[in-house]
Formats: sequence, C-alpha cells, structure tokens
Amino acid sequence: MSTANSNVFWKHPSFDTLATDAIGLSENDLAGPGLQRIGSSRVEVLHQGESLKVVLYKPAHPQQPAPAIVFLPGRMASDDQYESYSRALASRGFVVAVRSWYSLFRSDLELPHDAKVIADWLVQSQGVNPEKIGIAGHSMGGKDAVLAAAQYGGFAGVVAIDPDDNGNVSVVHGTLASLKAPLLLIGAEVAWRASRICAPLATNYLRFFERAPTGTIELTLRDTDHVQMLDEPDRFGYGICRSGTADSRQVRITARRATVGFFLQHLQGGPALPMPTPNQATIRVAQAYPVKEK
Repeated sequence: MSTANSNVFWKHPSFDTLATDAIGLSENDLAGPGLQRIGSSRVEVLHQGESLKVVLYKPAHPQQPAPAIVFLPGRMASDDQYESYSRALASRGFVVAVRSWYSLFRSDLELPHDAKVIADWLVQSQGVNPEKIGIAGHSMGGKDAVLAAAQYGGFAGVVAIDPDDNGNVSVVHGTLASLKAPLLLIGAEVAWRASRICAPLATNYLRFFERAPTGTIELTLRDTDHVQMLDEPDRFGYGICRSGTADSRQVRITARRATVGFFLQHLQGGPALPMPTPNQATIRVAQAYPVKEK
C-alpha cells in the first residue's frame, strides 16, 4: 500500500513561465494554460519501505477517474524546470506527478522502477484511471520513460524529450523494439554540438527513431540544444549544454504544444497532433525498422 505526506499550495497562474509564454498565443493554444484551475503540492510517496518525492499538479475538480502523467526529469535537473508542462497538462484535466531531483548515481534500472511506483501510487491514492496513465521525461528521464513503458507496461503513451541512450543500459538496442505504447520523440537538432554529456549523436533521439516501433512520431526542434525546452535553460550550470540559436521561448512553446497534444490524443481521445511550423520544427513518422543490427 502507498501512502503520502503532502504540503499543498495554490499558485496564481499569472506568475509562471506557462503564462508568460502564452502571451500572444490564441486562447485555445495547447502551449498555453487550459481552462481548469489547478493546485500543486510537494508529496512524499511511501511505498513498500521506499520513499520518493514528487511534485503533484491536479485540477481543482478532477474527473473521477482522471487521466494522469508521470514525468521524469533529466539527471540532476530540478522538478521546477518542467512546471510549465505540468501546469499545461493539469489545467486540461490531467493529474501530473513530477519525480523530484535525483542524484548522479540513480541508475537506469532504478528510475523506471520509480516511475512504476509513482504510477501505482497515483492509482491507489489519487483516483486516477489505470488505463489512462502516460509517462514523459527529458534526457535520461526521456530514455527511462521509454524503458519504464517497455519494461513494465501500463502506460498509455510516452513522450521522450531529447532522450539520450548513454549509460550501461541501452534502450535503443534493448527494450525499445518491444514498446507497445504510442511514442513521441522530441529532439534537439544541435544538442550534439555542445558537451558530449548533452545527447551526443551516437546516442541521441535520432538513434531512438531509427529503431522505434512503427507509428512513432519524431519532432525535431530546429537549431535547438539539449536544455532549451526547459523553463529556465540559462540557469547557472546549464551553459555546458548550450549550443542552440533558436529562441528558447518558441522552443518551449513548440515542445509543450506537442506534449500536451500527444497526451490529449492518446489519453483523452483528442485530435491528432497539430503540425509544427517548418522553420521551427520538422516531423517524421516511423514506418518500419529502417536500421538492422550489424
């Protein structure tokens, strides 16, 4: 059985990245806030002797049972870097649980397990629909979101934001082929030009697409680096990954619009993804496995 301790707080939507980015967008743009008022809370999830911390975003009056998203940050990235994504989703009816900061030593076996623990807790304590849980992640979190969905099942859709297959466990050469859930890959076109720890060509999103199941969507963000889709890409310490020349606000808007649209489509029966503007992003759909193991 899972239990949790929480400190609930409500935040006015006019003082966050989501609202700032939405200035000038149409009222119904998926990159902006939805119609529902939301709340957020920092929660300690206790499960079979384990303790995980998450930030929980919920509509003020969620449907029962509600759709939900588990979000895995990149390695060493703080959960607030993904707040605009979480608020955009929660304001459209999703219960969103963002795994909090994890150490450099968290492994590719442990992080997918964390996602499964969070998903189970959402069902048991938050009244979410077990058939409508999606998973998303960025960088290592994107890789391990795919791994969690392929290894454990139970996720109805996966969004991997500039995933990196680096490490002792390979998803590209391992469980990716067995993935049953719909997959959206959001890639940063020039991330490889920065430090080799920031999604190099040998292990970046292109490698995922080469072996992705048929129907996988790849959205490439033009002239974008590994951290520009975050809420604060110029935060101290992120310069090592900065190689993009695209406007970071527009990058966030494009990535968030695709993320929200993908989950609305696959978890709430919404329309297909909106097409991106060609000078901002390009899109491909996997038709087969084009690359064979040598």
